Order: sequence, then structure tokens, then C-alpha cells
Amino acid sequence: MDSEEKIGENIKKKRLLTLLLVLFFPISIFAETVVLKSGKTIEGKLIETTDKCIRINAQGFLLTYSWDEVESIDRRPANILKNSIIVEILNPRYAKPPNIKDNIEINSKSTVKEILKKTNYYYSIHNFDKAIELGEMALKKTNDKKLITAINFSLSSNYLEKGKEVYGRDGDNSFYKLSIQFSRKVLEEMPYSWQALSNIGTVYFNTKNWELAIFYLSEAEKYLNKNDPNYVAIVAGRNIAERMINK
Repeated sequence: MDSEEKIGENIKKKRLLTLLLVLFFPISIFAETVVLKSGKTIEGKLIETTDKCIRINAQGFLLTYSWDEVESIDRRPANILKNSIIVEILNPRYAKPPNIKDNIEINSKSTVKEILKKTNYYYSIHNFDKAIELGEMALKKTNDKKLITAINFSLSSNYLEKGKEVYGRDGDNSFYKLSIQFSRKVLEEMPYSWQALSNIGTVYFNTKNWELAIFYLSEAEKYLNKNDPNYVAIVAGRNIAERMINK
């Protein structure tokens, strides 16, 4: 095989890896459910939080609410979130009903692709513990680099979401560290993966490590088409981090 054929083969492999990641765990823009103490619920993009208020883009309308009005954000109590800044780059299935076809029976004979399907289902219903358990099981069942990369991204995403829950509650960053660990494994095979880079950037953003958040979100921007709606979310996160440093 000559050098041109090798290059062509490598490009095909990289495209397939990208397809696997997008297929199993597509990423979308900030997606929040804000519940007010009045009982009203607002769905939209969380643009910014300060010590006094939150700002959310709801279908093009910029809404501002004081913390005294907010009961919870994406099921997290307002009294915990008030002193935190959270950026969400989430699976779009959060905004949609889970795909029942992904809710398949898993046993010792299940294929890795079947396990990833069920993992995707658990992710969509926020059962991150079960998704992580299946991801660890899937890793033991294959030596295929493409599938291992998809599994690693799955684990990174689930540990990220688990980390938001635990870190927001008691400041424990152990799940965040695992999210970074598995994202780095993805980057070993796909150094241009904006999804893995944004996962790491999100961890550093949520733990207020603004310098590293800016670095990884900026890296994610490089590998994402500017017309992709996710690009807006990543740029917004970077801009907020830059403003926090300037403060």
C-alpha cells in the first residue's frame, strides 16, 4: 500500500470514528428546565448566572429572573446553584422522549453495539449509574478501537452528567475527573474530537478553572463548523469564562 492509499485509509477510519460518536452520543446546545417558585416552567438556553440573577434565552426571548424567584434549574435546587456557574452541552435526547427502541434487553450475549444502544437509553432518562455500568461492561467485550472510542466517549459524557449532580450537591469532583480521563482516551484516537474537548472544557468551566475552560472550549471551536448550533453554545461558554477572568 503506497503513502496516498495509507492516507486515504486513515481518513476513512477517522470519518467512521466521528460517525460512531455522533450516532451514539450527539451533543447539542445549552438545554435547561427552569422551575420558578410560582410553579411556572421555562425551557431554554441558560445564558448566564450571577450572584443576583439568571438569564435564559427562551425561544429567542431573553428572560431574567432573580434567585428569589427560582426553585430549581434542571432539577438542581436553586439554593445550591446560586453560588455556582454551570454550563450545559447536553444530549438532545434530554429535550425529547427517550427512544423506546433503545430500551432493549441486555444479557451476557449482547453485542457491544446493543449495549451502547441501551447505554444511550439510560443516558436519555438520566440514569447515569446504569449507563456507566453498561459502558464498563462494554469495554470488557471488545478490542475494536472504533468501538472502544465510542464507549470511552459514552463514559465521559455519563461521568460528566453524574459529576454535575454530585459536584453541585457536595463539591465532590471525582466524577468530573473520570469524565476528563475518558475524554483524553477519546482524544488519543481522535485529537480533533470537539465533543471530547467540549466535555473537558465543560468540567473546567463548572469547577471555575477559567483558564483551562477557555483553552479546551477554544480547541473545540476549531473542529466544529460555525454553522452548527453547538458552535454558539461553545463560544458562549468561552465568552463567559473570559468575562469571569476579567472580573
